Amino acid sequence: MPRRGLTTEAVVDAAIELADADGLEGLTLARLAARLKVQPPSLFNHIHGLPGLLRLMQLRGLAEMSDRALRAGVGRSGDRAVMAISQALRAFSHEHPGLYAASLPSTPPDDPELSEAAERFARVLFDAMRRYGLRGARAVHAVRGLFSAVHGFIMLERAGTFGLPVSTDASFRWLIRRYTLSLAHGRRRKSGQRHAAAAQR
Repeated sequence: MPRRGLTTEAVVDAAIELADADGLEGLTLARLAARLKVQPPSLFNHIHGLPGLLRLMQLRGLAEMSDRALRAGVGRSGDRAVMAISQALRAFSHEHPGLYAASLPSTPPDDPELSEAAERFARVLFDAMRRYGLRGARAVHAVRGLFSAVHGFIMLERAGTFGLPVSTDASFRWLIRRYTLSLAHGRRRKSGQRHAAAAQR
């Protein structure tokens, strides 16, 4: 018997549970309908097919990552903020691997709601870079570098690549510390160049 009172939120919740358990690539409308005990056509009362479902999951995932990153960075700045935010994102990927994967695709320019959700997440990372004096393209490079480091570690970890008997938590902290050290070194070098230029005037 079909379930009564099914909502769009409940459909997305069930899709996230399936994706987290079996991988985003295994999510189908047929499996989702079976989980919800409805016929597949009933899902179209709540979602616009699989693309519409993935869009709603991406909105949910970006919102969750933004909230977690914001909470992690509260009261912190510089290296401590970057470390806390990075650890929060990794924890999210562990708790919700399917939802994390759904959050990653680039957002289409003709979807303002999705673009705003992605920009809100990006702003958290850009704000964390202010301590290092990065602006413009340099800030973009730094944010891309940080997310590449975090995401790359997550993907390799998830693939079971790290087989040596050394703590992956410690390795992750080591990676992020080295990254923030490079940012701090770049700031000190730039400051030193400014002082040297001023002294020659």
